[in-house]
Amino acid sequence: MTEKILSITRKAVFFLIVCFVFVLPIISLLQMSFTTDGGFSFGNYAELLQEDRTIEAIKNTLIISIGSTLIATIAGSFFAYLVAYTNIKRKWLLELLVLAPYIIPSYIITLSWSSFLMRRGTVNTILQQFGIPAIDIYTLPGIVLVMGICNIPVVYLLTVNMFRKIPRDMEWAARAAGRTQWEVIRKITLVQAMPAIAGGSILAFLAAIDNFSVPAFLGISSGIPVLSTYIYEKAISFGPASFNLAAALSVILSIIAIGGTILQGKMIKKNSGLESVKEDRAVRVYLSTGKRRLAEWGSLAVLASFTVIPVVSMILSAFCKSYGTKLRPENFTLRNFQFVFTNDGVRSAVINSLLLAAVTCVICIIIGTAIAYMKVRRNSAAARMMESAASLTYALPGIVLALAMIFHWTKVPGIYGTIKILIIAYATRYLVLQIKGSTTAMLSVEPALEEAGQVCGAGKAVIWKRIMIPMMTKQVLSSSFLIFVAAMTELTLSSMLASAGTKTIGLTIFNLQQGGDYSSSAAMSAVIVFIVFAAYALSACLKPKTDEEMAKAAKAKNKGETDPSMFPKDAPSGQAA
Repeated sequence: MTEKILSITRKAVFFLIVCFVFVLPIISLLQMSFTTDGGFSFGNYAELLQEDRTIEAIKNTLIISIGSTLIATIAGSFFAYLVAYTNIKRKWLLELLVLAPYIIPSYIITLSWSSFLMRRGTVNTILQQFGIPAIDIYTLPGIVLVMGICNIPVVYLLTVNMFRKIPRDMEWAARAAGRTQWEVIRKITLVQAMPAIAGGSILAFLAAIDNFSVPAFLGISSGIPVLSTYIYEKAISFGPASFNLAAALSVILSIIAIGGTILQGKMIKKNSGLESVKEDRAVRVYLSTGKRRLAEWGSLAVLASFTVIPVVSMILSAFCKSYGTKLRPENFTLRNFQFVFTNDGVRSAVINSLLLAAVTCVICIIIGTAIAYMKVRRNSAAARMMESAASLTYALPGIVLALAMIFHWTKVPGIYGTIKILIIAYATRYLVLQIKGSTTAMLSVEPALEEAGQVCGAGKAVIWKRIMIPMMTKQVLSSSFLIFVAAMTELTLSSMLASAGTKTIGLTIFNLQQGGDYSSSAAMSAVIVFIVFAAYALSACLKPKTDEEMAKAAKAKNKGETDPSMFPKDAPSGQAA
């Protein structure tokens, strides 16, 4: 009886903690959106919908989201088809360039494009010499373009695996029946891959709605409002009922985001039945030498123009004395990088970001792995509830979650205005990623190994130390590296929650850019690009090999030189004695 009471008490406490951390902030946001001087009413919504700027923000949000989704879907699906189907070479390089916008923070991609297409820059100077008007990136089409580039990896990652799972027998049968390659693509390949393409498109749409960086860097200074930046403007205006109006805007944005999330979930369930099919990485479409080279080098050139060339342009501009001048010996300087490495504010921001990323990782690893264990080994309803709550905070746009955190945690003394609220916000934002990663790691450990340990008399602590942790470490750390990099370069949450002493890397770059110090922001962004690529390289080294990769390695080893120590000294290397 006592054990039953303790079990019920533990479950009740766990439920209350989950509600307090994950659910109550959202309830506080909803409550604030309906609060006016006269009490509970729809007055805030009515006031917002009467403002022309609100209608403009909603319209711009939809235009940018739909336009960027079209770019991401077409480009992501095309490059996925090239990699999965054709005989082009250097696929590893093409895939690296496709995923570059996923690796590099979106605000750095935006800064790169603003440097690449600056009014007095090389590109616009050449265009004007040919009588072509200069390209202004600080426009609605410019935001659509940059946002679309940032979301190409989202579509690519979902579609490339699906292309590899399509049974080639269906395509061969169609070709044998006299169908052209284009008809096979249109009537079989795209039909089979459509659930993944549609799911990727919806995910790209949601990413565009959630993105604060691109419209903030390109839209605020040029007077182009979207819902995320409009919420930010309302929240920092400190006018009458500014937080209430920002809360109402957040609810409107959340409805769009949650609706898209539900639709994306349905698209995943409405699949083509290929999820359990093993990927086939063999070449299916052989292009002639001329077409292959055109597809290969043309794709590499386009992808390089999306990320590499703009980023290089930004890095070069960081070495110029004045932003917008050409890099010549008389204009060369290291002063901008000196500022980055010696300025107290920048140093504090870097320390804060690294501390936040490290603490967030530790919290997510401990809690996420515990939840994954309860979910996989115990089939715990509490663990599933925790995962659902964490998924909700991840599905909400970052600017909405930040506002919800403000409304909720200001009621708790000693949290708001300190680094604690950033830690809480980051942990609740990224916890679900670690739960997913730790779940995958947990599924790779056979329960029989734990049972064998128990039979040998080992306790739970010994089993975790000797069996679970060694076998799960690489997969868990691989997931935590994604969280570490995301937390280290985060901007949206910190733009609302950071105080004077808790500024982060992303917020510092944003403030430098908004303050007109483009050279320093470019120099700091260049340093961050190097750090991010180094972190992802380390993550790639820690990533566990798949069974297929291990089989290929073993096959290659068997075909290559055999270890001479296995045979007598008089036997030739690679030949059994």
